[in-house]
Amino acid sequence: MEQNATTVLLTCLGHASDAAKAERLASVTPAEWDAVVAQARRHQSAPLLHHHLKRLGVALPGAAADALRRAYLQNAARNLGLYQELGKLLRLLRANDIPVIPLKGALLAKALYENIALRQIGDVDLLVKPADLAKALDGLRTLGYAPGYSFETEVERDRNQHLPRLFKRGELALELHWTIVNPRSNSRFADRDLDQLWSRAVPAIIAGVQVLTLSPEDLLWHLCQHASVQHRFDGAGLRDYWDIALVIRRCGNEINWEQFARHVNQFGIANGVHLALQLTEEWTGVAIPAPVLAALKAAPLDDAIMDWVRHKVLNGTSMVLKSDVARFGGKTRFADKLGVLRDVLFLSRIEMAEMYGPPANSWRILCYYPVRFKDLWMRHSQAMWQLLWHDKALTTEARQEAHLRDYLSWN
Repeated sequence: MEQNATTVLLTCLGHASDAAKAERLASVTPAEWDAVVAQARRHQSAPLLHHHLKRLGVALPGAAADALRRAYLQNAARNLGLYQELGKLLRLLRANDIPVIPLKGALLAKALYENIALRQIGDVDLLVKPADLAKALDGLRTLGYAPGYSFETEVERDRNQHLPRLFKRGELALELHWTIVNPRSNSRFADRDLDQLWSRAVPAIIAGVQVLTLSPEDLLWHLCQHASVQHRFDGAGLRDYWDIALVIRRCGNEINWEQFARHVNQFGIANGVHLALQLTEEWTGVAIPAPVLAALKAAPLDDAIMDWVRHKVLNGTSMVLKSDVARFGGKTRFADKLGVLRDVLFLSRIEMAEMYGPPANSWRILCYYPVRFKDLWMRHSQAMWQLLWHDKALTTEARQEAHLRDYLSWN
């Protein structure tokens, strides 16, 4: 039933005609609708499904209809409060002469979905220029935002694309970005590319404040690489592909496709972006210009890995395969397996500080390495044992995940 529920969800949110959708949905049973709603929740698309079904005039059985209506109203209330708080943040940054580009959900819900209730938003992501990072952080602290742990800005810039998540009691969680590509990835996105990205940004109004937004080309490749290279197709499920499809449908005439392909190839993210676009076309029905896909210098991908990616997005994967255990399972030589274990067990002092709290330069951080070992053992010992004894199903999945990491040039 789960597979059929996914098919129904894709029908509801896809690009078929309203008549074709109505004909397909007429045969869905009440039990199947319950499963469809559950799938919509898992893919963070319940408010969007409610909107589309209401527009189509499709009446759901009581429990399913109530669940979708409740999800829509709860998201509307949450996002309304979120945008009120976001307005305060943007006004503060503007008052301090700090240019800012809202990223992902905070931008998409207002600018492209046009109804903030339709797009679920997790964290708010804001991009500022590297030179403004410290100034922006100081300003946000005055509004009560604080990181989850102590850190050094310059150190964080060497290992992540954003500072540690900032929290304010009772308000949203905020990620303050200085770039949009992880500096530890194998991409070729350099400082000069970031400067050019800012030069291409276009003005917009978000939460009543004048800001900048990514150009249509930059927005599209950023969403594609975020779903693929950044998260290896784990995360929000189908919601990422509704986002990509909406950019293409709403901004298609404004997209400079030649520039888009050139940048994707230049940044070394063609494999992930090509795959994300293929899946978007497959699942949403949006038309990707064939010359664009041909222009992307993506390596061929075998059918088994393609099916594995579909499985990950549609059905999710276990936490063990989201972890570095997948790297362990992908190695055949014993020495390589030991190398993976070493990397996983003995994290840097900075990574240990992020996980366990003590300052990275404190001797106390050494006391947490046994805790690290215990945590890994508690979470992954069964999977490690299965891999050591070559459990067929898990070993196959681990190898597929390892191959996907290699394909995406993921560290």
